[in-house]
Amino acid sequence: MADIQVDVTYTGKDEEIAIISARGFIDTTTAPDLEKRLEEQLALNKYRIIVNLENIDYVSSAGWGVFVSEIREIRENNGDLVLVNMSSDVFDVYELMEFSSILKSFESIEDAILSLSGKGGQKESRGPVKPQVTARETAKGPTSAPQSAPEIKKEPSPSPEAGKPEAETDSAASSDLGKRIITVIVDNPYYDLKEIIKALKEPQYGGLRVGGGAVKKELKEMDLLDRQKRFELAIKNKK
Repeated sequence: MADIQVDVTYTGKDEEIAIISARGFIDTTTAPDLEKRLEEQLALNKYRIIVNLENIDYVSSAGWGVFVSEIREIRENNGDLVLVNMSSDVFDVYELMEFSSILKSFESIEDAILSLSGKGGQKESRGPVKPQVTARETAKGPTSAPQSAPEIKKEPSPSPEAGKPEAETDSAASSDLGKRIITVIVDNPYYDLKEIIKALKEPQYGGLRVGGGAVKKELKEMDLLDRQKRFELAIKNKK
């Protein structure tokens, strides 16, 4: 995979909105670079963040994990992180993996700016974003910016190292398997059932060889069968 290039610009009143634009691929080797730039913005108390994926052709599980890892802190500070300009391939994964239930997305930077500024723009709820697909397929020309869109200014970014607290497991797990499953979820909130089973075989998660039925039973008992609830658990423990 190619290296990633990440730039940050600021816009809005008092430049309170950070626009993170990436170019290349977001995989296990480049995700830390993107995560570092995101943490820099939080260190600057920038809690309204737009991630521009216009020049990103691929986002791995590690990349999606970066986007959801700081959501709790961002939203507790009256902010949000939204995605814009996803390619059709990236958007398909976004919907397939149900990231639309966690992260809002917009067709353009201008729509995202208006939304984060509290001025409306295209509404995007935590649900399927079918209208976006239609708009992408039918739009042939470049999107024109609304007249009310603020001027975007380029600013240098400092690079403080933001520390991360160690994640805690949920005390609701009554069995050893349940606790190990929760550890996997906290570390990998984007994993589906098959990936959780595979992760449990790794030494750091106990090296367990368990069947899908046993894992599914534990998830059901902990009320974690739903992907949204697993995300919420992981986000809670990212604090």
